[in-house]
Amino acid sequence: MNVGTRIVGLRQVKGLSQYKLYKLAEISQAALSDIEANKKSPTISTLEKICHALEISLSDFFAEDKEQAVSKLDALPTDAKKELELFKEFLFYKYGIK
Repeated sequence: MNVGTRIVGLRQVKGLSQYKLYKLAEISQAALSDIEANKKSPTISTLEKICHALEISLSDFFAEDKEQAVSKLDALPTDAKKELELFKEFLFYKYGIK
């Protein structure tokens, strides 16, 4: 997941400017700018503040990305799903994961 891109998307959906979000989250403008540009990763504490300002839980912040990934996998044809499973088995074997 690209955290910065996710924050930008959620901020835009909520109709918030970067200025408004960093004020609501009580973090610095530079910190939010760097996080949104994917120059820096937020600490859990900072991400909690951002999520609170966006009125979502940390769980919701990460959940949508998983749901989108799963729905994309579900859209694959049966043959592609089989190939993906074989590839996963190959990687487990290659890296000694049992």
